[in-house]
Amino acid sequence: MAKRHQSLVPLSREHHDGLLLAIRLQQGKQALLKLWSHDPAWQAAYVAEFYDKYLHTHFEAEEKGLFPLASTIAACRPVVGELVVEHRALEEYVSRLRHPDKTTLQDDLRSIGALLEEHIRKEDRILFPSFEEHASEEMLEKAEAEIGRFYPPQSS
Repeated sequence: MAKRHQSLVPLSREHHDGLLLAIRLQQGKQALLKLWSHDPAWQAAYVAEFYDKYLHTHFEAEEKGLFPLASTIAACRPVVGELVVEHRALEEYVSRLRHPDKTTLQDDLRSIGALLEEHIRKEDRILFPSFEEHASEEMLEKAEAEIGRFYPPQSS
């Protein structure tokens, strides 16, 4: 597997935790219990907290930092449109999970897990490689600066 361009590393790094969450949500009661619960209400609260701590900033960094640049590349344009629609759908799910309907909660949790996994894999397997292949060095540097606004360096 090729090394990710440094401009995309902050986004790519967060994908690991997002995939772990997505898979656990899809596994339902089969998910390992380390740092996890099979209680759907707990899971709903966890997803909402995960969104607030990570996904909100991640989506903003993509939509304000990466997507405007990627949209100037014909090969990236269609997938950028799909990803924005998926962001709105994921936000809608999170909104529903903040006040869960017990009759649909299990299905909502599985659905958000499936969509989140599909979304992350689409970024990792389609958008990021296409952007890296077609973007100029200047565009990659601009992406690094724009995305970096949302991920300031950590002080030691």
